[in-house]
Amino acid sequence: MSPIPLPPGPRQRLLLGAACAVVVALIIAIGAALVDRWGGGLVVVDGVVGSEKVDFFRDERVVARFAELGYEVNVRPRGSRLMAQDVDEADFVSPGSDIVADHIQEVHGVSTEYRMFSTPMVVLSYEPLAEALREAGVARRAEDGTWSFDLAAYLELTEERTRWRDLPGDSVGSGNRNEVLVRTTDPRTSNSAGMYAAVLSYLLNDEEVVPPGGPDQEIVDRLAGLFLAQGQPPESSQQPFEQFRDLGPGHTPLLWAYEAQYVHAVVNGPVPPDDVVLLYPEPTVYSAHTLVPLNERGDAIGALLADDPGLRSSATRHGFRAEGGSAFEELVAEHDLPVRIRVDDVVNTPTHEALEALLSGIEDAYTDNGMRPPAAEERRPARDMNGGGSE
Repeated sequence: MSPIPLPPGPRQRLLLGAACAVVVALIIAIGAALVDRWGGGLVVVDGVVGSEKVDFFRDERVVARFAELGYEVNVRPRGSRLMAQDVDEADFVSPGSDIVADHIQEVHGVSTEYRMFSTPMVVLSYEPLAEALREAGVARRAEDGTWSFDLAAYLELTEERTRWRDLPGDSVGSGNRNEVLVRTTDPRTSNSAGMYAAVLSYLLNDEEVVPPGGPDQEIVDRLAGLFLAQGQPPESSQQPFEQFRDLGPGHTPLLWAYEAQYVHAVVNGPVPPDDVVLLYPEPTVYSAHTLVPLNERGDAIGALLADDPGLRSSATRHGFRAEGGSAFEELVAEHDLPVRIRVDDVVNTPTHEALEALLSGIEDAYTDNGMRPPAAEERRPARDMNGGGSE
């Protein structure tokens, strides 16, 4: 027969009460931490993305869809050349370039990436300026009403430092003394400027992709001149687009931009002026937006962005071309957009090593001219033993 347990004495009750208090305190602390980390039931995921995707991730529809799927996704923008750095607290990284994505995978030892959507690079201008460029042999209107922008002819104009007032015809006022220059973002930090350098380097390299060993110094000097002539460039793609839209052709006659920026503005507003013209560079490059997961949480978000119909629909409404399906074509038809469904004249981008060598040379030209971005030393990628960059 088992002994009957005696009730605890005063000392035992005191110890038991203290132990219970500790357990309760631990439960409360753990619960508070879980609520803080998991968003009251939502798995909190942090990402580093290109600035062109910040609006997409913060869209109310996207936030709501992620919540339905059990996630709260927070993102912060970062320049493409720095995207592999200081991401220890991030669950995923999402650049706007295949070569940057490959580099991030190499740096972090990751073998997985998700292709979410893409967008071609375009040139934005205004009707009178496009007509002046047409008369100069730089622009032309296709049979479908869309515009093309001959980059080789443009390079000839810039080599002669042609000004708008020097163009034939009377589409542009005789008082416009500015050079004919495409405005870009900062090549030291921004993906879109890197895409500009990539496609122009192809033309300057006798229509060959710059090899991994890097470009000739003559090409670097030529491209550096085109960037330096713009003055101090903006770091991200959103600011110059807003200035183009709001300040008119006197401020930004030509803008290198993502096609998605134009489509998003027309579909969601603020709508650009009626005389804005979208021109497709010949040749151009595609900005491929991928997601590189750094852990299981990031992997889950990548899978959802690649496959979930709701998120893919939102990406289309932000102007991106999601792979597969006809959603983008339907959006173009719905809003009667002057957009090409097929963009055929597309060139490949250089390897990360080759592009990094090119951009480092351009960055040196900025430094030699006393033009440093904020916290320049922190931004600059460290050079590796092969002479390239290590972001």
